[in-house]
Parts: sequence; C-alpha cells; structure tokens
Amino acid sequence: MNRNRKQWTLSLNDELENEINNYKKMYNLNENKEVLSHLLKNALNLSTNTLNSINKICDEFQITRNDLLSPIIEKHIIKTLKKDGVVKEKNKHTLKAENELLEVLKNIVEENNKKPSKEKKFITQSLVNNYLIMHSDKYKLKSMPVIRRVLAGLTDIDINFIKEYHQQNNLTINSNLRK
Repeated sequence: MNRNRKQWTLSLNDELENEINNYKKMYNLNENKEVLSHLLKNALNLSTNTLNSINKICDEFQITRNDLLSPIIEKHIIKTLKKDGVVKEKNKHTLKAENELLEVLKNIVEENNKKPSKEKKFITQSLVNNYLIMHSDKYKLKSMPVIRRVLAGLTDIDINFIKEYHQQNNLTINSNLRK
C-alpha cells in the first residue's frame, strides 16, 4: 500500500540526540522507524478494552497494530512538535519543486544511459539546469539552490539511482571535461 506521507524534519539538541542514540544501542535498533515501533510495542500502556478493540480491527482489516497505530501516533507527535516549534514543515513550493526535479533527474539518467559511453555525462547542477532550459516546454525551471540541495542528497528524495549511474559508468566530475 503506497500512501502519500508528509515528510518532516526534527531539529534535535545534542542531549536529545544522545538519548535517542543510546536508546537505539540499548535495544539494537538502527532506524528511527524501529524506535517508534519499539515504543509502540513496549511503552504504550492501553486498557484491555482498547487492546481488544485494536486487535479486532487488526484482524478484520488484516493489518498489524504497528500499521494501525503508527500513523495516528506519528500525526499526534508531529502536531505537538510543530506547535512547540521543534518540527518545521517544508514549504509546499519547495516540496513540489523537489518532486518535479526527481522526475527530471530520472529522465536525464534514462537518456544518458541510451548514449554511447563517451557521450555520458556526470550529472551536475549546471547539466540539470541546462536540461531544464532545453526542455522548458515540458518542465518548469528550478532554482539553483533546490537543484544543488537535491544533488547533494540533503533532501528526503532518494537519489541513489544517480550514484549508481555514476558508478556503473565510472563517471566523475572530470568526466565532463573530456573531448
């Protein structure tokens, strides 16, 4: 089941980050989702009636407790953290630009994979910008900071396909300088 979820960023002070990392080590957890799941299973004390109702819903819809409760608890936590100013929601325009840029990057990689190896290029900020200019009838231009942020991997967008493309074709930034 593929759901559109809002991405969120959590600003941690050193003390809270250390606490979370210690919790991960103590319970041998790697990802933040595992921490949330562990908390749900081990730290959430519900009444028997509530647990029975949850189990009935899980059986009826054939889902796990985690699948049922995580979105509800996550929504409440995010709402609380936003109210406290800890979580800052991404600007909607930035999010839209990053998602549109993902499509552009996939097209660039796909087109470059069809070219002979001598014509393949390392994907840079300027290459992406030039591609957007050449295909302005199909795509809106993106600001250079958005392109830079996405290519640097500083967003929630998974750009591993670009790294794989570079590795498979032995491309570096200097590859674009060859004749």
